[in-house]
Amino acid sequence: MAETTFPDIETLTKLLENAVLKVMHTTAHMGAKFVRRHSRDEADGAPFYKAGSRDPLIVGSVGFTGEANGMVYLYMEMDLAFQIAAGITGMTAAEMRTPDNAEIVKDVVGEITNMTVGTFKNGICDLGFQCKVTLPTVLRGSQLQVEAVTGSQRWTFDFESMGRPIVADLFLQEDNG
Repeated sequence: MAETTFPDIETLTKLLENAVLKVMHTTAHMGAKFVRRHSRDEADGAPFYKAGSRDPLIVGSVGFTGEANGMVYLYMEMDLAFQIAAGITGMTAAEMRTPDNAEIVKDVVGEITNMTVGTFKNGICDLGFQCKVTLPTVLRGSQLQVEAVTGSQRWTFDFESMGRPIVADLFLQEDNG
């Protein structure tokens, strides 16, 4: 039986691009476009600030594990998160800004991240690398940055929705075991 070759970065880019655009369109009812992929050398600790993001940020993360192991972080400004939450819930962005709705915004960002990574993971599985997703985690804050884990590869992807950046930060480690 022939061994399956792990997907190259061009294939992974298409999978992640498809996942972000599909989820933004079908779930958030918002347009989005892929802007660019950063090279490994450009993926320092804060690529989302290079994309024009301003604080405060909200970050959703979901991992996947199995024959492919990794993590995807979706970074966006709070203002965009309010717009996305409004689009999903039918409420207004102004209503989403109230402290009473902070958990709704958090849940929406977690679910958008979960659906995006689930769609990406399904693409990897379709290529022959079985894996499962982890539960989403959502962080809010300023000056947020993530460092690569030893042995992982990192790529960052800039997207845009409503004139504001969304950055997907992909960390990937192939299971060589």
